[in-house]
Amino acid sequence: MPHDTTSPKKGFGSFFSYIDPKSELLADSKNQFNPLNNTLFYNGRHAIKYIVELIQKEKNINTFWLPEYYCQHVTHWLKQNYSNIKTYPVDPKNPDYCIEGNLFLENNDIILVNNFWGISKCNLDYQNDTVSVIEDHSHGWLSESCLNSSADFCVASLRKSVPAPLGGMAWIPNGASLKTIPLEPSPVFESVWNTVLLAMQKKAIFETQKGINDSLKTEFLSLINDAELKMHENYELGAFPEQHKETLKQYLKIDYGDFKQGNYQHLVSLLKGSEHFDLISSTETTFGLTLYFDNLDTMNAFKNHLISQQIYPSLLWPGNPKTYGYYLNIHIDYRYNKSDMTYMSRIINKFKQV
Repeated sequence: MPHDTTSPKKGFGSFFSYIDPKSELLADSKNQFNPLNNTLFYNGRHAIKYIVELIQKEKNINTFWLPEYYCQHVTHWLKQNYSNIKTYPVDPKNPDYCIEGNLFLENNDIILVNNFWGISKCNLDYQNDTVSVIEDHSHGWLSESCLNSSADFCVASLRKSVPAPLGGMAWIPNGASLKTIPLEPSPVFESVWNTVLLAMQKKAIFETQKGINDSLKTEFLSLINDAELKMHENYELGAFPEQHKETLKQYLKIDYGDFKQGNYQHLVSLLKGSEHFDLISSTETTFGLTLYFDNLDTMNAFKNHLISQQIYPSLLWPGNPKTYGYYLNIHIDYRYNKSDMTYMSRIINKFKQV
């Protein structure tokens, strides 16, 4: 049941608890976006690597360009796989920012363009037919740029928005099929799937119990941390089993943006202006309520303020150049309703830097 506006029982945010994709809560929201000939994976980084491996079969890749500001885990993971990675500057706050690819892209380069917070238009200026463009819509699933991409390839880590244990997708926007690379089953990722599923199930039990079961909370947090560590430390592609594909496809039938849009509009309408942060806003429905801080101490103070009131935001992303500042995301997905947004607004508006 939705949390009471004055007593948010078990908290807001963090990873998804288990929910049946056919549940009444999700039943009325239908997703019409199903990229033709898409390929499913355990996660988004597998989707990226699969595409890079396909490109390498066609030509010798010169440089693999990543955004200078990007998920630290994916950057590290890709650098363990490829020694030819360089980075280029971006502006995560500006939806209209255009990457000046002509200034650095050369023959047979790959460039990964990130859809920041679901608001990016993924503008790229380049004139070189030998360059391969991959767009990452992990934090912009079902955004306009995701739905209407003209890139050579697209990828998404689906578990950022979809409550399946794991999931990633790769597709070609024009509907062409990705060529096939034979992959072996992955006992490691099969184990990770089962571990995350168990964590989600335990969290669902935790949320429905009366009172706070600290031992159960410790259990599911330990499980999810173990699973994340295994994903970070394993670099081989693995075949995504049919039974997991069918599970993921059920969750992909739901338009999660429907829930976010209403929550976002209601929450933003209640927020007061703040001298401590900027709201990342757009005509798009954003990934969540994303706030920008230019000061680390202020961001940490605000984050601790939220946590003290059982709101658990995510920092997107640690370990990036300090010149980019700090982006904090507050979850506003299907788990919450307008009453929850009212509660969040009160907590956010109460923040005062000491």
